[in-house]
Order: sequence, then structure tokens, then C-alpha cells
Amino acid sequence: MKNFLIFSFFLFSFLVNAQEGYPTPPKSANRLFYIQHNENKNTFVYDAIFSSKDILDEVNPVDIYRILYAEDGSKKPLTSIQKKLAYGLDIKKIDKNVYQLSLVSYPKQKLTLKLDQQKNPIVQTTVNNKLITLNRVFLKQKKGTTGISVKLDYILFYGKDKNGKSLHEKIVL
Repeated sequence: MKNFLIFSFFLFSFLVNAQEGYPTPPKSANRLFYIQHNENKNTFVYDAIFSSKDILDEVNPVDIYRILYAEDGSKKPLTSIQKKLAYGLDIKKIDKNVYQLSLVSYPKQKLTLKLDQQKNPIVQTTVNNKLITLNRVFLKQKKGTTGISVKLDYILFYGKDKNGKSLHEKIVL
């Protein structure tokens, strides 16, 4: 039992500190979530776009860009390869101010973009049967995989549960 508790503590510490030393993008009222990975500290950011007050843009409800922390910290659009094969989104309108999103690189993980009760944009997803209001995602890349053939060991989803309590869930691939 003692060994199990020690193992659990180290596993929890590893998961919580998976992004230790990684920069946090500047706060934004329209921030949905951001993605980081273990290969460098560059960050992929997803912000909501409104066409008018309290109405998400019907044509393009999400602004996706990257912050090049591994270089000079500049903000850049995604490259066409990043849009088509990795960090771009497939977006489907479900209802007024409700969209189903999925990353082009992991289409089976459905995300829902909507406005909360205070009219703030949020993205929710279900991981391990838990509903998460998403804040950030961390991707752990398999050693020896690069470029277009990148494979992942796991994905960590960070956010809050329905009661506002912080949580993280892991999908092992």
C-alpha cells in the first residue's frame, strides 16, 4: 500500500508538472484554450471571434495562431501544413453560438464551442467520461518521431469540471 501511495504521488506530480517552465500566453477575454508540446515551448492559441456583441462569428468563430516562444516570442499565423495536418480545426455549426470543433490531427476528440451563462466563450470536451471546460492541452510526442510522421505517447487536457474545480485528464495513445 505504501509503495502504491508513493507511486501515485510521483505520477500526480509528473502530470501536474508536465509543463513546468513553459510560458503562459498573455490572457485574453476571448481565450478558449492553448496547446503546448514537449518538443519546444512554441504555443498554439485558440481565441473566439465575435461578429457582434454576444454573437460568435458564423464563418470563422475561432482565431488560431502560434506564439514562437522557442525563438523571439512573436505571434504568427499557422503555416498551411500546421492548419491542414496538425493544429487546424474542423468546425461545424450546431446552433446559434454553438459549434462542434475537432483538431484535424485528432478528429475523434469532439470539442464544443459555446457561450457560458455570462456570455463568455468556452470550449468543453469529455475525457475519460468527465466533462471539462478546457483551458490548455499538452501533447507528449514519442521519441524519434518528427515532421509529418509525429506520433504521440499521450495527451493531457487541463481545465475545470462543472463545479469549477481544476482537473486534468490523460488520454494514452
